[in-house]
Amino acid sequence: MSLPTLNGTARLMDDPQLRYSASGSAVVTVRLAFNSRKKDQQSGEWKDDASFFVDGKAFGPAAENIAETLSRGLEVVVSGRMKTDSWEKDGEKKSRPELLLDAIGPSLRSATAKVTKAGGKKEAYAAASAASSREGRQDPWAQDVPGAGQAAGAWSEEPPF
Repeated sequence: MSLPTLNGTARLMDDPQLRYSASGSAVVTVRLAFNSRKKDQQSGEWKDDASFFVDGKAFGPAAENIAETLSRGLEVVVSGRMKTDSWEKDGEKKSRPELLLDAIGPSLRSATAKVTKAGGKKEAYAAASAASSREGRQDPWAQDVPGAGQAAGAWSEEPPF
C-alpha cells in the first residue's frame, strides 16, 4: 500500500530551513499553509475558511534548490506523499503529519519566475572532465608523433614505422 498523495497550492509560512545530515545529505523543511476560501454571498467578499498546516521535507539536490529559490510568503504548487512523523519526548509519544515533497515550485498565478536548470549528470561530467584536464593531464592526441620531428599536433606524410 502506498502513502496518500497531496497536490495543491499552499503558502510558505517561513523561509525554508536547510540542514545537512551526518552523511552530508541536504534536508530542507518548509512550513506550508493550505487555505480554502469561500465567497460571502451577502458581502461578495472572499473569506478564509478551513486551513491545514503541514511541514514539507525534501532531500538531496532538491533540498538545496528549494532553499535557494523559495522564501516566506510565496504561493507554491506542491505535490507529495503524506506520512506520520513520530518521536518520543520526555517519555511521551508524539506525532504529526508530514509531507514528503516530490515537487514544489512557485505559483505563477500572481508572480513571475525565471527558471535556471540545476546541474545534472551531463554538467557534472563536464565539470569533472574540465577539472581533470586542469590537473595536468594532457590530451594524448595533442602530442608529437614519435619520430616525426615536427611541432606538436603537426601532421606528417611519413609513416610512423
